[in-house]
Formats: sequence, C-alpha cells, structure tokens
Amino acid sequence: MLLFVCSLGNLKIAAAAEPKEAGYSGAEFKLLQILKDGVGGVYGLDNPRAVTVAADNSRVFVVSGDDNALAVFAADKHFTLSQNQVFKNTASGINGLEGASAAALINHGEQVLVTGFYDGALSVFSRRNNRYLLQETISDGLDYKLVFSGASLGDKDSLGLLGAWEVISSNDDKQILVAGYKSDAVSVFDVTADNNIIFNHFVKTGMPAAGGLGNPVSLALSPSNEELFVLGFEKHRLTVFDRDKEGKLSAKQVLQQGVAGVEHFLNPQKIVVSPDGQFLYVACSGSNALVVFRKGPNGRYAFLQAITDSGLGGGLKGAASLALSPDGTRFYAAGEGDTGLLIFETRIGGGLKLLGRLPEENSPIAELRGISSINVSQDGRYLLLTAAKDDALFVFKVMNTKHNRVNVCLKSPNCR
Repeated sequence: MLLFVCSLGNLKIAAAAEPKEAGYSGAEFKLLQILKDGVGGVYGLDNPRAVTVAADNSRVFVVSGDDNALAVFAADKHFTLSQNQVFKNTASGINGLEGASAAALINHGEQVLVTGFYDGALSVFSRRNNRYLLQETISDGLDYKLVFSGASLGDKDSLGLLGAWEVISSNDDKQILVAGYKSDAVSVFDVTADNNIIFNHFVKTGMPAAGGLGNPVSLALSPSNEELFVLGFEKHRLTVFDRDKEGKLSAKQVLQQGVAGVEHFLNPQKIVVSPDGQFLYVACSGSNALVVFRKGPNGRYAFLQAITDSGLGGGLKGAASLALSPDGTRFYAAGEGDTGLLIFETRIGGGLKLLGRLPEENSPIAELRGISSINVSQDGRYLLLTAAKDDALFVFKVMNTKHNRVNVCLKSPNCR
C-alpha cells in the first residue's frame, strides 16, 4: 500500500523565550510519517478524535468523528505505519461508531473498545486470525435527535452511555469505564474471564452537595487504580472517587472553579495523572488553560498551578489534549483552536515549566494545527498526534527518552 509519508529528519523544538534550564538541551523529534485522509490509500481519518498504540508498538488505532470510523494500522520494526483495516458505520453490519470519540485497548490489544458519541454506544472489536471483527455494540439504541432534543428520557437511558465521550480500562483489564456526557454518568462494565463485556451499573452523582457530575467528558484512574477522576465539562468541576478492589466507587471530593482557590478551570476537557499519583493535570478548553492539582497528606487534592494561553503567548486556545511521558518528566499539551504542540518539563514539586514548541518557526510541517489528541507509546519512543482540521495523523520518534528534572519549587504552600 502506498502511503503519504513525509520524512524530514530530526526536528528541534523551538525553545521557550525564557532561558533554558540546566539539564535541557533542546530535545529532538524525528518526523516519521504524516498520514492524511484520502491520500495514498489511507481512509477513516476525517476529523480524527483519538489515537492509541498497542503496548508492543505493533498496531495503532485512530477513531474519527466525521468518518464515524475506527482505522487500524500495522507498524513494522521501524514504526512505519500501513493501514490494513477501516470500520465505518456505513459498512454492512457495523454500527455504534457515529461520532466516534475515543478508544481503549484491553487483553493485550486483542480487543478494541470504541465510544460513539452520537450513537451513545460502546463498540467492541476482537482480533481473530490477525484481523479485527466487530464483536458487539452496547447501546440503548436511541436516536441522537431524541437524545439531543432536551426531552426527558427517563428509563430509556438504561446504560448511561448517551453522548459517550471517553473510555478507559482498569490496569488489570477487568473493568471498563465510560464517560456519558448526555447521560451525565460514568458507566461501569465488567470484563469476564472469556473477555465478554457486561454492564454493571452507572454512577450519576458525586458529592451530595454538588449534585450531578457536570456532564463528564474525561476519565482517569490513579496508577494504583484506587481513585477515579471525572471531569464535568459543563459544571467546571472534577469529582474524585475512591475505588475499592471490586471496583465500587465512593465520591470523596469535588474540585470546582472558583472554590478553594481553583482558577482558570472552565470546561475541563482532558485529565492525566502523574505516574506517582501525586499530581493531576487538566486541559480546560473554556479558559484556554492548563490546571495542576497536588495531592495532600490527607488524600485530598488542592490547586497548585494554572498556565494560561495568554501567559504563554499562545498555543492553548481550546486546550483539550494532554499526554505525559512514561517517566512523567515530559508533559505535552495542545489547543485544538491553535497551532503546534507545547512541551513542558514536570518539576519535582509538580508544577510545569515550558521548554519549547513543536514545530519550530519556518518548519516544513507548519500545518500542524488543530491537534485533537496526543499519545505517547508505552515505551516512550513514539509521539503521535491527530490533527482534526487537517484530517491527519503525525508520527514522531522521540530521540531522547531520558531527561533530568530541575527541582524548582513554585510559589505554593504545598511546595517542598
């Protein structure tokens, strides 16, 4: 298969205007490929919303909201991608992918779980004889016009999947969690010993005083899987749940814009957790900002830092995409209404320090705009970006995966 491949050698990130810190030498990325929808036999990338990589780097999966599609790519030993499958709602027997929004892998990548925002669905694809097949679609089957009409649905919403936005799995792959924006719920599914997906229950309330979840759009589990974090887009809140060994959830804290010192927390859209579980990083599209929370000795989280688009001089308009390097020392962020990727150092105190931007000025990939998702492979060797406006997937090799941190404490009572 002929692919649209652009190889431009090593690209240095444009250094931040501030002086470089000790230990930073201008990290380099090697552009391996640019794959575009409809070019060179590549399809299913119209408005790509999320990209994920198999743990062994053998396969890459992209879901696209306008193509209503799951695109599957094989990766060779050099991580060169070639497309080998595309699933679309228009295909015979395929459903649940209308407004495909996110994907998660379980069972060593043998199963792919895809959320369909408009279908209010969770579609399960299973791998057999080196090919994926649709195993099942879990949905209430409600027409999206009814769902988004504002009419009361009552018991018709039995799964909490309406407006399914994001899907994640527990570390042991025994449980699946889905953020249902229109259901204002988190749906919980169990994975059986024979890899079937069974609905367990959904959660629609957090702390009693706060009411609902605020229309959840992003979920994250702590590294120990003992906490679940739920972003409520419309209510500008983060609900923290304790999670026991059986997966039972108990709300313990709500972090809210304008309360207890929380600033720039408008329309939180994406959350990631530091590898040690001590820090939460949130992209807020409404305030064009990144917000950092730190875990205290009492197990509760407190506001630590906010970085705004205006404070950086651009790059965070419509902030909605985040990723951390596996060692937690590098943090990547982008605004879908902006251009380029921002690269930060994570400090020992938990705060973020801007290092530079990708691409640099006058780069041949200046069209890197409207980044809709960021993914770093589990070994930290590859960085993948989807660009919604350009219907494209950018694939980079990370040339330096080992970094030194600088212990500079932010002005915060929590700094040590």
